[in-house]
Amino acid sequence: MIEVRYRPGTGGEFLLNRNYEIAIKECNPHSTAWTYESVARKYGIEITSFGKDPIELSMVFKFRGSEGTISENLNEFFEACERDILEMKQGTLYIGEQYLKGYFIQRETVPSEEFYGYEQSGVFLAPYPFYITEETRQFPPISAGDVEEEFLDYEYDYDYDYTAQDGGNIIWKVDHFAPCEFLMTIFGPAVNPYVTINGHIYQVYTELSDNEYLKIDSRENSIMKYLANATKQDIYDLRRKDQSVFDPITPGNISVVWPGEYGIDLTLFCERSEPRWKTPGS
Repeated sequence: MIEVRYRPGTGGEFLLNRNYEIAIKECNPHSTAWTYESVARKYGIEITSFGKDPIELSMVFKFRGSEGTISENLNEFFEACERDILEMKQGTLYIGEQYLKGYFIQRETVPSEEFYGYEQSGVFLAPYPFYITEETRQFPPISAGDVEEEFLDYEYDYDYDYTAQDGGNIIWKVDHFAPCEFLMTIFGPAVNPYVTINGHIYQVYTELSDNEYLKIDSRENSIMKYLANATKQDIYDLRRKDQSVFDPITPGNISVVWPGEYGIDLTLFCERSEPRWKTPGS
């Protein structure tokens, strides 16, 4: 069974098919189609470009339980979906570990003929028509001459064993088939920090003090600096320009090279037209 969760854009979370009172009856995300533009030829056509329409995912929820619980859940779910639309804040619909961003734009609720409660047919609209899986890795600062104990004693808790790595030169394996948008965070202290990924330089000409960091968001085409006093600055114009800091990152065996004097967090957004198939029980 596919785990489906919904996190409203205005806050909170619904665990839709692990909660007895709110369950998923139907959900088929494995349906996809590309649109195309073309010009006529003597025989057939020549395709000039491909595109995708927004995803409209149909689902059926089962609201079960006591009369009070059913009413409470119906009202809470309705109000969360309405707030997202009125405030134009996209919610997040998780299909397993992958997610879509968008809105529940349609609902119809009727008494169930199978159990005591209601069935609600809904349509989730995803303006950006891709399911996204996030792959994240953290690269801590590595200074030349560090002994092993100091090398491991980093102020953040990492799930990886870095003892065997050559400082500042790491291969990260990511299983995906297309270039990925990303979010990169660089932590201070650092001067004109940069990282070379697959031979491509991502650099920002700024100085970061202790407790300061910057974020490069390729999806938003933005670079923000977060200061120690909890304010932030737009430093878009301070980016290196001979090689774009927003170029997507090609997955596979990703070469990550940096001076090692500062830490880096890197999240790749792996996009698919339909969710990845999983072996039952995996």
